[in-house]
Amino acid sequence: MVKSGKLWYTYAMNKENCFIGEYRYSVDDKGRTMFPAHYRCDTGSPYVLTKGMDRCLYLFDDRVWTSIIERFYGDLIPVSSDNRAFVRILFSGAATVELDKIGRISIPQHLREYASLDKEVVFAGALTHLEIWDVHIWDTYRSKAEKVFEQNIGALQAR
Repeated sequence: MVKSGKLWYTYAMNKENCFIGEYRYSVDDKGRTMFPAHYRCDTGSPYVLTKGMDRCLYLFDDRVWTSIIERFYGDLIPVSSDNRAFVRILFSGAATVELDKIGRISIPQHLREYASLDKEVVFAGALTHLEIWDVHIWDTYRSKAEKVFEQNIGALQAR
């Protein structure tokens, strides 16, 4: 997985492909939400939505997802039970999503349940991908993470 991290880092260092920022949108009864306009592909390529860590969803553009698949086929042989579990959860929960005519995506029910998505979501930039969080879970997580961020930034300044 170290090599795939390098791949994602290399891809993200192209500033045009960097996912940053925080965007809040409502979710309708059918599980549809607006997709941040800044990240809509001109090519009409689909996105891949899958289970992420900390009970959020990861949303990858098609190019990054293809790179992930290529890397997994080459580097992550599912011999250990941990690798098998990782591959099974990441790929079995994945869904291809496309933008509709007005720029929305539809989040499948099983992924909404996994991430406890309700009426409002946050798209949070995570460099190589977007994360989709329930707004209340995100606000709680971000509050805790900001304390860790402050501690770590202080340690960096001390160097």
